[in-house]
Amino acid sequence: MNPFRTFRIDYVFFFSFAGFIAILITIMMIVSYRFSADEQADSASKYQQAVLQQLNKQLTDQMSAVEQTSLAVSINSPLVNYVTMKGDYYERKTARDELNRDYLAPMLNSSRSMFSFQIYMSDPLQVDPNANIQYLPLASASRESWYPAVDKSDFLWIGQREVGSPQGKQQVISFVRKITTLDGVNRGILIINVRVKFLREILTEDNSSASRLLLDSGGRMIMHTRIAPPPGEINAILERVSGDTGHAHQLLAAAGSLPEKNMLTVWSRTSPGSWMLVELTPWKEITSGSVRLAWTMAVVGAAAILLSLFFTLFLSRNFTRPIRRLVQLMQAFNPGKRGQPLPTEYRNEFGSLFSGYRKLTERIETLYQSLEQQYKAQREAEIKALQAMINPHFLYNTLDQLNWMALEAGQEKISRVLELMGQMFRIGLSGGESMIPIQEELLHVDCYLRIQQFKWGEGLEWHIDCPKEVQHLMIPKLTLQPFVENAIMHGFHGRRQGQIHLTCAVEDLGIRIWIRDDGIGLRKDWKTRKRHPTGGYGIRNVTERIQVFFGPPFGVSLRNRTDAPGTEAEIYWPKLNQQRNHEGGRIHVDHRNRG
Repeated sequence: MNPFRTFRIDYVFFFSFAGFIAILITIMMIVSYRFSADEQADSASKYQQAVLQQLNKQLTDQMSAVEQTSLAVSINSPLVNYVTMKGDYYERKTARDELNRDYLAPMLNSSRSMFSFQIYMSDPLQVDPNANIQYLPLASASRESWYPAVDKSDFLWIGQREVGSPQGKQQVISFVRKITTLDGVNRGILIINVRVKFLREILTEDNSSASRLLLDSGGRMIMHTRIAPPPGEINAILERVSGDTGHAHQLLAAAGSLPEKNMLTVWSRTSPGSWMLVELTPWKEITSGSVRLAWTMAVVGAAAILLSLFFTLFLSRNFTRPIRRLVQLMQAFNPGKRGQPLPTEYRNEFGSLFSGYRKLTERIETLYQSLEQQYKAQREAEIKALQAMINPHFLYNTLDQLNWMALEAGQEKISRVLELMGQMFRIGLSGGESMIPIQEELLHVDCYLRIQQFKWGEGLEWHIDCPKEVQHLMIPKLTLQPFVENAIMHGFHGRRQGQIHLTCAVEDLGIRIWIRDDGIGLRKDWKTRKRHPTGGYGIRNVTERIQVFFGPPFGVSLRNRTDAPGTEAEIYWPKLNQQRNHEGGRIHVDHRNRG
């Protein structure tokens, strides 16, 4: 639907301009938000990568110190000797106390990061799960969740967990290393527990509100700040990680504890195969400035739209005022009556429009006066035509009376002739219509031939071949009879017998009817000979009517037959369908499909 054809011009102008401004502001908001959000995300990621690299360096120093300490302790002779010692209880207890007092305890006391030692051995003297230095049965290590990973490696970091202490349960992360003798035999497991609080202070020293994760080289989480994502989300994060540093905008689909799933992920690691720091920041925190910018533009845009609406309303009203004035004048215009004066103050296109309308009304007034005169003349002609129509109806009624008189007198042949003539008159009148169905036209021809048969007797033969599906189509009235009459009057002149064949055929564009006789044929000068009043005039009338009604390629052609003596007439006109006009019930012909 075209709004310029449906709604008022001022409404279309007003809402089109307002809609254009609204769409333009919306596009600007979206584009500015996208660009500013990307810029802010890129700037934030660079800053976070720098912070993570600095934190990674501090963690590397602390955790490398723990790893070096575990290596030194695991190969320490007093520890290896105690783990492998057999025999007297007192000697073993003395060796353990000396090991704790002289070596392990000073090491714990001198370190801010290390919290406790756990040593798994085959036969510990005393098991105290709440001591800072714990000696535990090696068999119990197999029940721990970290044991399968330790069984496949000599050392590794294990994630955040709880261990016992004199102060109660404490959160630690642990470094595990196997205790192996010089001959390569595994004698136990050494675990150094590092305070989570100490590492968390390193990760949160910049007071960042983001969630930070410490992952080992296998992608397992060692520790975290704020919120611990589930394994599904960690796997989703690792799928986007490429290189030692980088960032990505991620929508974490896995169910988990993160309150915001739309995240900016930044990662950093010191070298390939080492642990990795990952920082998760809600995307809305990164783009909060862009959102404020977008809302600011929305407010400015709304103010601009309001101003543009008032300006557009002013323009549209001034633009459409002369048009509305012209429409009012057109609606009030009444030929023959004095109308309202037209505006004369316009000197632009509206002035040309009013001037053109003024000339148009003057021309309409002139035509109206002419039509009044024509109407009077037409009424007089219609009255004369109605009077003239009395004569055919009078003849039709007279023939009907003569028919009854012939029947009463016993003149059956005369009665039959009068009856056939009455049918021909009825078809000829046909309610004043110029088009009739082919079926009635064929009946008209058949009546004429039956009348002629009273004169010719058995000498006159005819055959009509027309499919029933064609007979409902329309044909100009009195089209075929002149050709049949011409065949009898001229083709069979001086003879006592003759044959006439009438054939119908339907084509894509129209209908063809051939009327063939076995008469004397056409003279060579038949086109230039003076026409007989009863023959040539009727055929010429049909030819001219078809040319006027339909034009080329439709028409009439006459020629001598090539297959036998005689004449062939061919009539070609378009397929015409009968349509009713509700105003008066008259029949009109639709021949739009004639090509």
